Amino acid sequence: MADQKTEQRMVTLKIDGIEVTVPPGTMILEAAARAGIRIPTLCHNRRLIPFGACRLCVVQQKGRRGFIPACFNPVRNGMEILTNTPEIIKARRTQLQLLLIAHPLDCPVCDAGGQCELQNLVYEYGVADNPFRGEKAKLPVDHVSPFIERNLNRCILCGMCVRICDEVVGANELSFTHRGIKTKITTDYDRPLNCEFCGQCLSVCPVGALNDRLFLHKARVWDLTETATICGYCGVGCTLIVGARKNRILRVRADEDRGLNQGNLCVKGRFGWEYLHHPERLTSPLIRKNGSLVKATWDEALHRVGQTFQTLREEKGPGSLAGLCSPRLTNEELYAFQKFMRGIVGTNHIDHAGGYSYRAHLALRDSLGFAASTNSMNEVRQADVILALRSDLSETHPVMKSEVVLAVKRRKAKLIVVNCRNIHLNKFSHLNLRVEPGTEGILTLGLIQAVLQGGWAKEGFRERGIEGITALRNSLERYPLQRVADLTGIAIERIIEAARLFAQSPRGVILISTGQSAGAEDASLARAAANLALLTGQMGRPGTGIFVLGEKNNSQGALDMGVSPDFLPGYAPIGNSEERKRFEESWKMPIPAEPGKDALAILQGAEGGTIKGLYIVGENPLVTYPDSRRVQKALERVDFLVVQDCFLTKTASLAHVVLPAAAFAEKEGTFTNLERRVQRIRPVLRPPGEARPDLWILRELAKAWGKELGPPTAQAVMEEIRQQVPLYRGISYSRLESEALRNGIQWPCPEEGHPGTPILYEADGGRGPWARLLPVEFDVPPEDSEYPWVLVSGPTFVHSGSLSTWDPGLVRLRGESEVEIHPQDAEKLGLKEPAILLLQSQRGQIRVRAKVSKRTAPGVLFMAAHFDPNGVNQLTGWDLQLLRVKVEKG
Repeated sequence: MADQKTEQRMVTLKIDGIEVTVPPGTMILEAAARAGIRIPTLCHNRRLIPFGACRLCVVQQKGRRGFIPACFNPVRNGMEILTNTPEIIKARRTQLQLLLIAHPLDCPVCDAGGQCELQNLVYEYGVADNPFRGEKAKLPVDHVSPFIERNLNRCILCGMCVRICDEVVGANELSFTHRGIKTKITTDYDRPLNCEFCGQCLSVCPVGALNDRLFLHKARVWDLTETATICGYCGVGCTLIVGARKNRILRVRADEDRGLNQGNLCVKGRFGWEYLHHPERLTSPLIRKNGSLVKATWDEALHRVGQTFQTLREEKGPGSLAGLCSPRLTNEELYAFQKFMRGIVGTNHIDHAGGYSYRAHLALRDSLGFAASTNSMNEVRQADVILALRSDLSETHPVMKSEVVLAVKRRKAKLIVVNCRNIHLNKFSHLNLRVEPGTEGILTLGLIQAVLQGGWAKEGFRERGIEGITALRNSLERYPLQRVADLTGIAIERIIEAARLFAQSPRGVILISTGQSAGAEDASLARAAANLALLTGQMGRPGTGIFVLGEKNNSQGALDMGVSPDFLPGYAPIGNSEERKRFEESWKMPIPAEPGKDALAILQGAEGGTIKGLYIVGENPLVTYPDSRRVQKALERVDFLVVQDCFLTKTASLAHVVLPAAAFAEKEGTFTNLERRVQRIRPVLRPPGEARPDLWILRELAKAWGKELGPPTAQAVMEEIRQQVPLYRGISYSRLESEALRNGIQWPCPEEGHPGTPILYEADGGRGPWARLLPVEFDVPPEDSEYPWVLVSGPTFVHSGSLSTWDPGLVRLRGESEVEIHPQDAEKLGLKEPAILLLQSQRGQIRVRAKVSKRTAPGVLFMAAHFDPNGVNQLTGWDLQLLRVKVEKG
């Protein structure tokens, strides 16, 4: 019946004699494309609202005089459209001639050559002469703005850069200025760009007005070999189209037809690739001799690691060895890492990302059955209400932020922001709930309390198998609304309004950012969010659900592959003898029966002398883990430290053996993004020197022990993963390479023909209850008169972990620590930029440059968590509790 209604609503028309049936609301331009008919345009992009500036897409309708723009005229039943009559061709030629009045004819030196739509159309329509005369533009070229050259002389005023910056990015950095023939697109007062530097404007410019400075004058586009792969920074998992020549990347772009990002990228994805060619890349193994690291052969390094680890294992036991791994590795490498540590080294003492970044995922597993986000990322734009809990998307996941902007601007979605800072998302918010630091979870309990008191819980949630309402109600007795208001600083009326808005909306989404600097209460926050979503029925449908936004590109995959002290791949508990036996029989290796130490316990063990050997792959704990002084002490006490990385990081400089690893663009495999989408990465470059992919290194280390780790290639490892991990059973390289599934497959995918699962409906694969309401408690952030300031740390949009600090372009944008302080506090301290502040906590002190900013709140400081020296992790503790400091002018 539904299909019949859809057919009745469809619109049928003819375009150049070809009959085409499309949904109502489709523009003529899109309908023509579906019929295989190309209509030229210089101002249309599918990511943007139709604008009709260039007038090249004009067509004729039979029975109607004159021309109509095809880009913003919707189809109607019975229409007969003509797209290529002599009158239309003449009109298009004339429009092109008008555009060329002021446009410079510098095609031989223009960087857009080979991809310039204006050039292509001038050739296509044979515009060899121009009866119109006028002066060419003589505007200054912006050679100052980072990453983007702006040559306004070539601008044709299509407006696409202005529109994408407004409609998709939400930055509003560019706009039309002046009038008539003096109209131009620029910044206010013609200053250099000061924005997110995402390059979205660059991606839509149809001419050479906006150019990629990293690509400028390096090559022509037809010289490039382009490869589709996945970004190696955050958990969104954007598809990159990487253009390389002679083993060097020259340009990165996105394709609107490829990937969930649909042509969108952030500054890191588009421009943050120069580190791949950094002169300080590790190109050979290093061994410590006489106190110094010196070059060695692979045979020497592998023999040293294998022999020393075996000796420690024999003398001190396998429990004296441990491993820390980065979620930037591929699924295949992560699987091989935990298999190596468990099956060959014989220890479950393994962890990743400091053990902090996946607590929220595991909390969702307790509540909903899966340790992952419930829905697909692009569904956020379908939501009616979006609740952003401690999610500064402009800084952490800019492409996800665009989904929120699209929902707000196009669907008039209501955005509720819960944060302790004045973040960029507030610009689009319907309700801005700026809470006291560390009370985001308490505010969420207030929302639940208001939902229950207001009678807004959805009827029938018991019938869906949701358990635990009584225990939840009892736990909420500690958090009456007045107490929540007192602790969070948010008035009761606003808490009730936010709860009503979320509960009564047709579709509601919850976003939670996570990561090593996010805080100690990730698990409780995710559990509270799950309770709120279940009570209000915002689960199991498009445009609903919970998104846990992983910090790194493969944060989800690291959990799925079992790089944790408690779980084998596929979340099989170590303590489950049947599951452990299944892996032992497959691997033909024994696995320790007891859960291992997490990252914190591993470092404590190293500090206390019980962990003698430590293998670190891709992690840089001295810069990214909290309490760097204590981390250094722990690492220095380890008898044998092996670090495997792309650079001689601060951590690697302490190692006894350093193994040079390949970067994401130099190997093949898969990543799993924040929406459970498994996607292929492909090699673009050869690794520098003797650097090798992590999978190769792990296999060779196993051979140094006299054992075989398993399959020799990434594709073969994925075949083993399919056998061991039911969630991945239907995912194979052949399927991921197929045209229909080239954008990846979302797990659970239980069998070969399964299309993947965009929305999680039921927990535990249908074997258990659909979901559970779980009691949640939060610690009240303590006050301390000796340390009266709160210092919040987090990411900045320019960087991701410490890897991006090796990228020269990103470092030019921001390359050192600074502390943001509110103008009121700066005035009280008599502080003027530039100035140095001395920050002291119970664990250490640093001197850092101050930046006066309204983005933070009075009494609250903010520091980015990426930098060393003067890094914020010299002040933080391993428990990640709310950090309090005292401040002096330094």
